[in-house]
Amino acid sequence: MGFERLLANVDDARSNGWFVEGSVSDTEMEFLESLARRGDVRRIVEIGFNAGFSSHAFLRADPQVEVTSFDLGDHEYVSTAKQCIDDEFPGRHTLITGDSTQTVPAFAEEHAGETFDVLFIDGGHTYEVASADIANMARLAHTSSVVMIDDLLPHKPFGEGPVQAWREAIETSVVVETGLYQDGEVVDAVTTDAARAWAIGRYV
Repeated sequence: MGFERLLANVDDARSNGWFVEGSVSDTEMEFLESLARRGDVRRIVEIGFNAGFSSHAFLRADPQVEVTSFDLGDHEYVSTAKQCIDDEFPGRHTLITGDSTQTVPAFAEEHAGETFDVLFIDGGHTYEVASADIANMARLAHTSSVVMIDDLLPHKPFGEGPVQAWREAIETSVVVETGLYQDGEVVDAVTTDAARAWAIGRYV
């Protein structure tokens, strides 16, 4: 029921002529749920709440999971999406609005030593923002944390920044990649027919 409310919220936004950012695929939602179902996952943090689909996937996967989301909060539909999440999963979701390059390090300072089991990066798509998000989220990771980055699509303009930032993080030993996925399948490299692509890894 809650997922349908999120879809309706997006439809309403489009009917009002508002720009709706991003998209969602069933395979990626299934992957996010699988991460949240791991027995050792209780706390998840994400950059990029947007319309609430990823938060919903995490929260519906396991009743013990809690999610903290960072988002610019610029889009008109974000507040309604947040209300949908709170109605279905009361007390399990926190939304922090603002520029993630500032809010994430501020959160890390204010909550020193606080860590998350899964860190999902799906925020700004410029190289500068994606690189900052990767670096800043390291402060919220522990040795077994899974870090996931979305939109690794080198053939798409919005994918160039995340691809460059992730590749650089690997080359400089900030992260170790443990899996690359194209439309839900493990691959060695992303091809030009990919609709969605993401990677998981861990911080060194």
